[in-house]
Amino acid sequence: MGGCLAVSLVLQTGTACLASENIALDGEIPIAQDMLAVAGTTGDTIPLQSSEAPGEAAVAAADSPATDAAVEPPAPPEMVNQIDDLTKQILLKEIELQRYNLHYTMEVAKQGRWKGWRYAAFQEINSGMGLAGAIVSTVNRGQALHKPSRVKLHPQLAANYVPMIGSIIGASAAANEFGINTYHEVVARSRGFSPAAAVRKVTGLKDEIDTLSAKRDALIKKEAADPSLAAYVAIDDIEGKVLKDVRDQALQEFERFHVGARKTLAFQQSQYLFDIAKYTTNAIGYNWAYLSLRNRHRIWNGRAGVMFTISGQLTCFAPILSRLIGKGYGEFTKRGMKGVTKDAQEADIAKLSADLDALEAIVNQRKQYNREVEGAIVNQGHYDTHEKAFTDEIQEARKKTDAAKLTATQNIGAGLFVGGLKTASGVLFLVPGFNPNYNKSNARSSQVTNDLLFTSAILGLPSGVFSMLDTLRIQVRGEINRHKAVKAGKLPGQIAMARLKELDQMEKTLKAR
Repeated sequence: MGGCLAVSLVLQTGTACLASENIALDGEIPIAQDMLAVAGTTGDTIPLQSSEAPGEAAVAAADSPATDAAVEPPAPPEMVNQIDDLTKQILLKEIELQRYNLHYTMEVAKQGRWKGWRYAAFQEINSGMGLAGAIVSTVNRGQALHKPSRVKLHPQLAANYVPMIGSIIGASAAANEFGINTYHEVVARSRGFSPAAAVRKVTGLKDEIDTLSAKRDALIKKEAADPSLAAYVAIDDIEGKVLKDVRDQALQEFERFHVGARKTLAFQQSQYLFDIAKYTTNAIGYNWAYLSLRNRHRIWNGRAGVMFTISGQLTCFAPILSRLIGKGYGEFTKRGMKGVTKDAQEADIAKLSADLDALEAIVNQRKQYNREVEGAIVNQGHYDTHEKAFTDEIQEARKKTDAAKLTATQNIGAGLFVGGLKTASGVLFLVPGFNPNYNKSNARSSQVTNDLLFTSAILGLPSGVFSMLDTLRIQVRGEINRHKAVKAGKLPGQIAMARLKELDQMEKTLKAR
């Protein structure tokens, strides 16, 4: 009996030692692994269940070489580290793309601080001199309505050459602004921001991002083949979607900046050309009206009427035509970018927000798996910053579009009003100039000529007053809006500089990892 007990004791001791040795060799604790797996899927903490008394459990815990909490999870495989590195590289390329977008919008279609006021000042002089001529002509011809011979020659000559000088000033101001825009365009092109160079640059960055994304996707497929890396796969997969969303939004942002800059430049340049044409024809008209008096030949009135009519029609339709030219050039530019933004056209900011929410949900669910989510947690801040920047930029673009529509409507209405008066004035010059019944040297012809040109001068009064007040209104409203934007930090330059600082900080953080 004693021998049997001794043998039994030796066998039990040996079995325990073998079991302890297997655990030490394998480095695994099945119960702890099961508990961590459950905790990872439910997010709850599961307490150890034991039939031992509290005191016995404490003694057992003290004798144990290590507790469950002290067990370190295995280090992630090299493949996981490679995916994290590719994620960082993609983010850095997307930061580079956004930085280029911002520099592009700051360099192309540049608008000087005093551009609006400078052009408005010259046009105020132009309108004021035109109004002065209309007043002199109205007074001079008005006092001779019943006796045309009382029209004084020299005041009437002044009523023509003063507005003529004003129109020359207006045309020169438009030519000057056209030249300044051309100069800024040449400078921008020399700095690598020409349309072709910009598209090449963005296309190159897009291709680099896509190449890195393809490598990352291939590694995720290999990662998915290992069941033990399922948690890593879930995080990496949703991060891949977020990275693509950020890329798509950056490409769309470039498209908005690029198309917007081309539209602005085309609109402004065509507007200045129309202004040169309408002020030049107006100046010629006043010169020919002057020659009619100087040479005492009414045929020059008819010729002046032709120029005034052309100038009036240009005034009516220039705001419409210049906007159509700008829009058409913008569409042309957009079509030329299809190869760059083709696969990003359907993306919207809501998709980026939804994917970020999905990433946040997974991170919150698996917070205890620090090695699996630590990279995603750091990147989350970058993704959120991108989302906010894109959202703010889209909202500002919509506000600008709405404001531009209102301004366009007002400018078109003003153009039709002033241009209509100018056209009517030109027609009134045509009659005494080209009608053979009145193009004679007799009392009847003089009476009709004086009456018609007096009416033309009267039409110039509301035209001149309205032009001066409308120009002043536009500039004052623009200055008020600018001061509000400065105070709120919403000027385009302020927004761009703030974003550039954010991007620089993000890049610094990523490179330090």
